[in-house]
Amino acid sequence: MKYQEVKVNLPKEIAEEFTEFLDSLQVEGYYEILFDSTIPKKEEEGIIRDNTHIHIYLPENDINKEIQILIFLKTNCNENYFLESRVVETKEFALAYQEFYKPFTIGESFSIIPIWEKDSEKAQEISKDKIPLYINPGMAFGTGHHETTKLMLTRMQNVVQSKDSVIDLGTGSGILSIGAALLGAEFILAIDIDPNAVKACEYNWSENNFPSTKTIKILEGGFDHEEIFQHEFQVLLANITFAVISQNISRIKKIKTNRFLFSGIITEKKEDSMELFTKELGGKLVSLEEFNGWLMIDWKR
Repeated sequence: MKYQEVKVNLPKEIAEEFTEFLDSLQVEGYYEILFDSTIPKKEEEGIIRDNTHIHIYLPENDINKEIQILIFLKTNCNENYFLESRVVETKEFALAYQEFYKPFTIGESFSIIPIWEKDSEKAQEISKDKIPLYINPGMAFGTGHHETTKLMLTRMQNVVQSKDSVIDLGTGSGILSIGAALLGAEFILAIDIDPNAVKACEYNWSENNFPSTKTIKILEGGFDHEEIFQHEFQVLLANITFAVISQNISRIKKIKTNRFLFSGIITEKKEDSMELFTKELGGKLVSLEEFNGWLMIDWKR
């Protein structure tokens, strides 16, 4: 399989906004080169460079997303950017991720370990007194680095209980559903409309170790999939945007659960979210956490 690799150089001050934009596009993957000694510095630059370099990966023929990226840069960078692209093989894409994606921890419970680092000293070091969660982050949304994923996994440590049934709407890489299983959930339904995400989720599940008592169903489909309404769940996980949540709230409220963890919601949508959930779900807010402009809403009805 081939990908379009888009290399972007842009001002550091808008890098966070740009990566949020890439998350909203659901590109195949991206990483930031925090230091590149091969690129000469300008004379007036200090130790920290003024610009940063981000490599983005798209399906080979996805012209639409590349155009949207270019529009963002032209709109926000005042021509102070550089973009080039080329076609790369899957192997090159994977090697790029392996170079820049390293083990790290989230909250008190999890160490996130890329599969190629399973036996590394770094993985062993940070997994002491942590639950290792193994993942190949390159093929679907959900690397663990994004604020919304960190918010969700951290909150799940206080919410998901042993023997719970959990539904993960828009599972992406499967990182949240895997996390739920590692925290003790016995039945997990993970669903995503993107077939590539389903394949990535299945692969990541196979890389983790679970007791045979656990049941996992990974399905391709949307909010109207009949399987969603055939089970009762202790917890619903939805790391998806407010726009998607609001458009599908009539289906979400029919799901048999009384506990909802929502993320993927920007802080500007806080009041709209409170109003929507109060009206459509009933119940009350249990917890609200903010991190770098993103929200995690724990709601109970």
